[in-house]
Amino acid sequence: MRREVLALLPIVGLSAAFVVNQSCATKSALEEVEKEVQEPKENIAQAKENLRESRNLLGEARRILESAKSKLESHIANKAAHTPPPPPPAEEEVAKEPEYGEVKVGWCDTLWDISARIYGNSLYWPSIYNLNKEKIGDDPWILTQGWVLKYKTELTEEEKNQAIKEALEWDLKFKNRPRSPKCPPV
Repeated sequence: MRREVLALLPIVGLSAAFVVNQSCATKSALEEVEKEVQEPKENIAQAKENLRESRNLLGEARRILESAKSKLESHIANKAAHTPPPPPPAEEEVAKEPEYGEVKVGWCDTLWDISARIYGNSLYWPSIYNLNKEKIGDDPWILTQGWVLKYKTELTEEEKNQAIKEALEWDLKFKNRPRSPKCPPV
């Protein structure tokens, strides 16, 4: 048996050397596999980090979007902020330049007479007087036959009210003065 064992010894030695050799080869192969597995693990770790950053950015984008949405809703709720201005007035609504006419002072005419003829109301005479003050002077009772006086063809309500107010002020200021013009005898 000893012989047999001795005969087996070189085979066992070779087998052990083979096993050790195989073990080293397996270890090298295992290290190679680990290296190959390690790279995808690093890629997976990087992908996880990228995913975490993307989630953070997505959360930030959501917050910005919610803020913009609430601002838009408040803007829509405030109708005055987004109501367009009214359209420009039609041509007939556009404020026109006042049109003026001319009237020639006749024999013994007064501003009251002229106002009654032009406007249908003798109390509007201050509007004629104010337009022709340089020509008439400080006394609206004295007119000269032949003068050509300027007048507005149409008075606004405000101008009519102002003219009546001024006419009443003139009447109070000169209440003792005769209202008839100075006409030379015929």
